Amino acid sequence: MTDATAETSTSPLPSQPQLFLLDPIDVADPWQYELVESYQLLATFIAGKSQMELHDALQHKASESMHSHSELVKGLVYGILTNPNDAGMFFRYLNIVSRDGFAYTLSRLQLVVTSHKFARIRPEVCTQLFWILNELINAHGLDQIVLSLTRQVRSGDISHGNVKLCWLMLQFLQKHYDWMVQFPVLIATAAYMFGRLALDHSRIPDLRLQESEFVVRLFRERFSECSMVGRDLVRMLQDIARIPVVTDLWTDILKQPQSISPRFTGIEQLLYTPTPRMFLASRISYDMEHQLLFILEQLPVNMYSRNLMWFVQQYLSTPEAETLFSDLIRYIVCVFHPSNAVLASNIVPRYVFLGGLLRFIRSQVVAANAKLALFYDWLFYNPQSDNIMNIEPGVLIIAQSVDKYAFMTASFIEFLAFVSDAYSPAQAPAIRQAVGTAMQDAVDKGVVSSLMPIYEHPRIEVSIRQNLYYLFPQLVPPVVVPPTVSDEPAKADDTELHITPPSSPEISSNPVQQPQPITPAIPIALDPVSRMFQDELVNSTESDIYTGGLPEDVALQADTDATKLSLEQALRDAGELPSFVDQAQSAEPDIAQISNLASEIVDICAQSDTPIPAAARILSVMFCESLEMEDIETNAELKATGEDNDALEHDVLHHVINAAAKYTDHSSAQKIYSLLVHLTEHKRGVPVAFV
Repeated sequence: MTDATAETSTSPLPSQPQLFLLDPIDVADPWQYELVESYQLLATFIAGKSQMELHDALQHKASESMHSHSELVKGLVYGILTNPNDAGMFFRYLNIVSRDGFAYTLSRLQLVVTSHKFARIRPEVCTQLFWILNELINAHGLDQIVLSLTRQVRSGDISHGNVKLCWLMLQFLQKHYDWMVQFPVLIATAAYMFGRLALDHSRIPDLRLQESEFVVRLFRERFSECSMVGRDLVRMLQDIARIPVVTDLWTDILKQPQSISPRFTGIEQLLYTPTPRMFLASRISYDMEHQLLFILEQLPVNMYSRNLMWFVQQYLSTPEAETLFSDLIRYIVCVFHPSNAVLASNIVPRYVFLGGLLRFIRSQVVAANAKLALFYDWLFYNPQSDNIMNIEPGVLIIAQSVDKYAFMTASFIEFLAFVSDAYSPAQAPAIRQAVGTAMQDAVDKGVVSSLMPIYEHPRIEVSIRQNLYYLFPQLVPPVVVPPTVSDEPAKADDTELHITPPSSPEISSNPVQQPQPITPAIPIALDPVSRMFQDELVNSTESDIYTGGLPEDVALQADTDATKLSLEQALRDAGELPSFVDQAQSAEPDIAQISNLASEIVDICAQSDTPIPAAARILSVMFCESLEMEDIETNAELKATGEDNDALEHDVLHHVINAAAKYTDHSSAQKIYSLLVHLTEHKRGVPVAFV
């Protein structure tokens, strides 16, 4: 080849950068224009020269000055990324001109991999990026490029471009495994990243299998490095523990820790290790981080809502993106700690932003895991190793919500009380002590002055006060229930009962105890606290289920014969409802039609004297027998393993709750509540547990 770039020199060179797919209104970064300009100068410089002449000319040019060297490197890097056919030739020239061990080359690549526009990288550029990384595998500092690139593999995104990037990253690390194990932080980041991504890739079984196998390999061969991640490693593993490849690893962690590493004493070793910020930040892309920091550092509290809406529309608008909520919450809680200047200003506080973010959650499973992400550090809090700033958002969202959003405060307190006992029963006393220590530390350091404003608030019911005393006996007094004036026992229908819309991330599960409008009561079967807790609910027997506080007029055990109600008897008792069975049996399982049928049945139940057991039996037949829909436990399991992203939409209870949301008057709400109780009995065959 006598003229290395004859074709390049005669063809028109694009004046606009060709790294990303930009819209006409987008403006490329200055460094992109520098790369284009350097590439154009390079094309002119090497045109018409033989290989011998070009070799000498490149060496001479690179030796003239640092500026000449950097111009050549920028042009060659751009040529490699945008011109796959000549990439090999350009890389040979790069070897000739490099005078710094490829340090400046890596600095240009770092600009590419940390760009806020990386999500729109051209497919051929992405492929060439990994090609040059393979060629530079022995260059000093390449591990930092790869670490930065891990942040661009987005959680909750199964678009073609992101899946391709995930494949390329996985193949790169598998190919260069011996190189990767030299860098402990890269090992830990890769294990956490691919474990987290495996949860999203249920519809891509080949990728999910390879990700899971890679995570298991890292755990078994490099556990000491993986353990650097700390407690969030356990949270990640719980999400994927039902993937067959990971199940054995999870079992060994729980029962045979020594089989994984001689220095591994048990899961407590991980749970009491705070997760370093860099690992939590690795699940948030650079453009997400840029927008979050703009809101949390620049916007006043009365102006952030619009930007939050834009953020949700851009990153959280798809069903697959729901798993990203937990990552965002962990980032805001543990990574972003505002300065004193921000805390003293009117910039939107973290707890306000988190409260707004939680309102966009539609799935109860996602809402429960979001709460776990918010309060995760409370469960293992140690003042010597944990940061009070990780506790502050949870404390403030409980304390500051009580006036306007008492149901949120109640929901968070209930969740803390439940998770303290249920997260790890063997460690329940230690976890309760850690939760109490966290709140005591928050009071001592002035995050809140006292819990008494919450405890004494008129919209906080007795059961919530009992939970407060259960969690924080050193901060609130015992609950004293005044004696009933009437000789007759208090009835639940003397109070107002509300059903919370499923769009709200908070679902209270305590029955009403006071005459004020308070937190709604819904069976816990409708509010799975976490994916990992669902097994305990499914496998519980009647004697194992706690039913404390159950109002007598909705006592479940007295109505166990309702589950045996025959369809024929239900049809005779149900009045207007039998026609719906025919509609369901003749219909295809269309989500819109299912929702409409459920709404009509709920309306009839709320507005007429239709017997509730009969309505529940007909709903059960319509949805679960005629349309072969799954029961609630199965749906929760499918959702947890990611095998059916539409599981909640195919859940009869999901549609009933949606239809019931508009009824807030006492009489209708009581009927809807009873309908939910009976319907849940049909699904489980045992009394419903209440927290």
